[in-house]
Amino acid sequence: MKRLIILILLSIVMVVSAEGQGPSRKVRKATARKEKIEEKQKKAYDKAVRKERKRRYKMQTPEVRKRMKESKQTAKKFNKSSDRPLIEKIVRKKNK
Repeated sequence: MKRLIILILLSIVMVVSAEGQGPSRKVRKATARKEKIEEKQKKAYDKAVRKERKRRYKMQTPEVRKRMKESKQTAKKFNKSSDRPLIEKIVRKKNK
């Protein structure tokens, strides 16, 4: 009986000690700082891409801008049609 109690207590101590072993505070702060820097870099990159896209759009003549707008709408229309669920696509093909 004593062995059973000792075995149970040891298993509880091992479980509790295993849960407490995580990264230290320094490591957590360093990873948080690193993630924050990466997020800022990603935002800056996205902002630069949007700015460059806008600059290149402004360089075009009005006729070209109009064609670009129309082609963008057409592409959006075709890409939107593929948003249907897979089952709906299969059932629709069988009905045809």
